Amino acid sequence: MKSLLKKYVSILLRTVICVGAMCWVLWSVSLKDTATLPDGREAVIVNWIEVEHDSRLDDPCAINEVSVLIAENDQPVRSIRLGELARSSDGRPQFHVGLISAWKSCDLKLFLVSLALMGPVVLLQSIRFTIMMRAQDIELSYWEGTKLSFAGNFFNYVALGSTGGDIFKAYYVAQHTDRKTEAVTMVLIDRAVGLVGLILIAAGFMLVYHDNPEITRWWTIPTFLVVALTVGTVAVFSHRVRRWLHVDAILDRLPFSDQIKRIDAATRRMRHHKKLMVVSLVMTLVLQMLAIASFIVAGFGLGMKSRLDLYGGYFVYIAIALLIAAIPVSPQGLGTMDGALQIFLRGTYGNYSQVLFLGFAIRLVQLIWSLPGILVPITGAHRPSSEKIAQLQSPSRPSEL
Repeated sequence: MKSLLKKYVSILLRTVICVGAMCWVLWSVSLKDTATLPDGREAVIVNWIEVEHDSRLDDPCAINEVSVLIAENDQPVRSIRLGELARSSDGRPQFHVGLISAWKSCDLKLFLVSLALMGPVVLLQSIRFTIMMRAQDIELSYWEGTKLSFAGNFFNYVALGSTGGDIFKAYYVAQHTDRKTEAVTMVLIDRAVGLVGLILIAAGFMLVYHDNPEITRWWTIPTFLVVALTVGTVAVFSHRVRRWLHVDAILDRLPFSDQIKRIDAATRRMRHHKKLMVVSLVMTLVLQMLAIASFIVAGFGLGMKSRLDLYGGYFVYIAIALLIAAIPVSPQGLGTMDGALQIFLRGTYGNYSQVLFLGFAIRLVQLIWSLPGILVPITGAHRPSSEKIAQLQSPSRPSEL
């Protein structure tokens, strides 16, 4: 009786958590455009004035000239310039684009193409995650890896940054093995490989378009990231550099040094799986290119420029914006990614509203493909099978140190 009650309480708790997470996602996606007035009140935007066709939006200062018609109590009241709205901490006017405006401004056919391009990305993520687990002798079927990846992608919309779902993913995958520290480490490395792919894409396209001053003026960002990546990789994997930096001695003095050293050992173990890492990196570059291509097509659907000479810039700028979105500041990089897209794309690639809608479209495409992930915790599909549980509990199986 107690076990049955425990089962139903567990199901109820998972359902409440997932429904709550879903409500958070839906709450963060507003249907209507809204603006924060100077006195702090929220008002609905019923019409954008001079946004879609005003060439002055190519000028960064033009936001002060763009007006919106606001409504209170469902009645249009007056127009107000965006520059006169309340400002956020970074100085940007506080207004939010709703789903209705984004949908109306989008070409449905191109949006469906964008969705189709994103499909293989999720599957490649799952395969990469599964094969990387095998480097730590953690057996995870492709189906299990797919379920956990979808769950992690969904919870990215609840936690901070665009990578917060890895916390849930790490918790889930730890239930599938007695090598829990190594499993959590591989979740982090899997995410790191994804970020490395974005860095390489940005740097690679910048090299290809080295004669384009609009692109190369941002060379410091990918260059710094490549240098930091190189230094970090050498510091982790080079025995000579580790001895010179006294890395092991430093680890011994840290709190929870035993666990940190296990994470360090699991990371360094990847040097013995060079082929696997190469395959994972190639898969990452393919799936990241597909994802960025999906977002570019979404931009085309919003009327952004589609000239061939601009494609390289799209890949550089969106890759950097996605890196910025990974910083754990706000859910799905709200504000941080949008600000980066405005800096990089506004003017040359599209006007203010088009770039604003692009950030919304990027999140919407990712959200649609992550929605199946909510079924994983609700149904308990994140748990290992009874056969695997019995195997993990077998007395003859060595336990985690």
